[in-house]
Amino acid sequence: MSYIEILVDSGSKELFEIFLDTSIGILTLSTADCVSLTSDILPTLIKLEKLYVWGTFMGRCDLQMPSSLNCISLKTGECTSEWLCSLLIKLCALDHNIECELWNFVVQLRGEDSDADSNKHECDLRSKLLACDMSNIEILVKKWQQRTI
Repeated sequence: MSYIEILVDSGSKELFEIFLDTSIGILTLSTADCVSLTSDILPTLIKLEKLYVWGTFMGRCDLQMPSSLNCISLKTGECTSEWLCSLLIKLCALDHNIECELWNFVVQLRGEDSDADSNKHECDLRSKLLACDMSNIEILVKKWQQRTI
């Protein structure tokens, strides 16, 4: 199944459980709900090399990455800076070369009027990211945008 590419536009927990422990090579998830539903099964996809995602992502990235992943592509959508930082930390932990593509993706930055707890949390996360060895990550950006929330 490593030659099979699966595109999921609208999924369910039951659908993703079918993929558990399979050798799918490429997985495309067209909504944030699909991404959330696959979080638990992703590490079991032992041959997954490419993951394409669309959607809006808030908070921390809760995806568990399969060790075989070589490319994650964030397609049209948006995320918080917290989500992007936590994703990059997870990619660093893979300990091999990986591409992270950002295509027409908006990163939401917090405004100065954010509460102290969220600012401290974001600073802690940024410190963790700065401590990571990111030499294994190649970041490709096409039409990057920032928006202050």
